[in-house]
Amino acid sequence: MKHMRFEGKAIIVTGASSGIGRAAARQFAMEGGRVVAAARRLELLEELKAEVEAAKGAGCILPLQTDVRIPEQIDRMFDVCLERFGHVDVAVNNAGVLDGQLPIHETSQEIYDYVYETNQRAVYLGCQRAIEIFLKQGTPANIVNIASAASVRGLKGGTTYVMTKHAVLGITRNISASFFERGIRCNCILPCNVKSGINRAARELNIGILDWQMRAGNAAPMHTITPHTEGAKPMLGQPEDCANIITFLADDAAARYISGAEVKVDAGFLNM
Repeated sequence: MKHMRFEGKAIIVTGASSGIGRAAARQFAMEGGRVVAAARRLELLEELKAEVEAAKGAGCILPLQTDVRIPEQIDRMFDVCLERFGHVDVAVNNAGVLDGQLPIHETSQEIYDYVYETNQRAVYLGCQRAIEIFLKQGTPANIVNIASAASVRGLKGGTTYVMTKHAVLGITRNISASFFERGIRCNCILPCNVKSGINRAARELNIGILDWQMRAGNAAPMHTITPHTEGAKPMLGQPEDCANIITFLADDAAARYISGAEVKVDAGFLNM
């Protein structure tokens, strides 16, 4: 019988309707996890639930329509997990948006608020509530935050995105240093050039990926893997590449002594 790493575990994943969050939620559920899959697009969460059931996953998906920009909905997310499953073991703060690589002087208050509330404040509030619950439970638990290659680079433009992703790295380090002796781990991943739906929100604000690339110029993080065959297109990372690392870091057996890790999922971009 295959070992189920997350059997009996209650897990929260934000931004679970697409991309990295969806892949992580699916992998947790396939391996026995009971997953509160939170995102704004409920219909996509319902599709994920049906997919896991059709694949006979050992765990389950509980779809929960959530806008992480609203603090009360973050609290509700944790409340629902406690009500349905009795505890919380893993919190994955994944929801995030881009800012169209806007430089600081071209960033409107609307875009600043949108990116800050999604990328930074929601992560802070998610970590805060998770820590409160974990301390009361007194059992091993952990947080995995989704940072970015922008967490450790300045880039050109993209001021709000860079600022908020630096904050995600900072809170990961702080929680790791503060709570490991209490049985609480906190790690993050730094994705780059991963194919996901993160551009969608920027497009809704009329900021497209072409603008992003043109503004960034030579600083755009477009390092990719190109197969050594004629006419081959560069390969982007896949959400599953990130999900594999997220589930590894969330595994209290495999990653028992790992906290404060900043795992690059970037095909070597940050080494260039």
